[in-house]
Amino acid sequence: MKSRILLAALLSFTFFVWRPAMAEERAYLLGVISYGDSAQMIATEYEGLTSYLSRMLKHPVRIEGARNFDIFAQRAKAKHYHMMFVAPSAVLDANRSAGYLPVAKIPGLLSVSFMAPGRTNIAFPEDMKGKRIGFTGKDAMITKLAFAELKTLGIKEPEKYFSSMAYYNDVDGVLAGMQMNLIDIGVANSGLFNVWTNKGENMNLIHAGKGVPHLTFAVRGDLPESLRRTITEAILKSNQDKEAQEFLHFSNFPGFEPAKLSDFDGLAKILGIK
Repeated sequence: MKSRILLAALLSFTFFVWRPAMAEERAYLLGVISYGDSAQMIATEYEGLTSYLSRMLKHPVRIEGARNFDIFAQRAKAKHYHMMFVAPSAVLDANRSAGYLPVAKIPGLLSVSFMAPGRTNIAFPEDMKGKRIGFTGKDAMITKLAFAELKTLGIKEPEKYFSSMAYYNDVDGVLAGMQMNLIDIGVANSGLFNVWTNKGENMNLIHAGKGVPHLTFAVRGDLPESLRRTITEAILKSNQDKEAQEFLHFSNFPGFEPAKLSDFDGLAKILGIK
């Protein structure tokens, strides 16, 4: 009798220990690019948004970061994520490979900028020849936009035009590279030129590219229509919720506006995404 009681107690304990893990497995996954940040850092950064979505969907939502765009694309192709919040180029790739649909985006435009510390005296595109240039990841959208922009400037072989080309995990690496005199030219989102100069950096804006859609929220296309609609409505109203506002304030985002696939036609043409 005692052995049976002990067995029943053990099974009961195992069930309650396992149940949270099962619930975690059933959580809706929100995919982002983590750029090497730890899972804990990403979870903390997005806590306001995931808590809000969990409440609105009446279902747990968990954030999952991919170290780079290539890993993210592999997971998206396998339909690993239920939803994603990434650069629009990654959403376009996910749409082509697995049917993800953009539903909302941050208002405004992103564009690539080539900049240099004032001490370099690099102020015009022609001054860049023979200099050291630094980008973010090779597969990052801003880097792809940079290479497309170089072509419009007549620079068809960047590896020969520049004396060296470096790649960093994120924009902080690009800024540090300029500060430490490791590179002469840094390539980043145009908005960062204002951010960095406002923080006291003496920068020359050499050239800025054409604006493209901002960070985009997308959902898996094969989710039930009612669920996709609920997610979309929640995201578009996120700036009205206290927890979600914490995430938006931390990220310096005003909120979201509606998005549809045709909004990204121009970007797809620039990047050659078919």
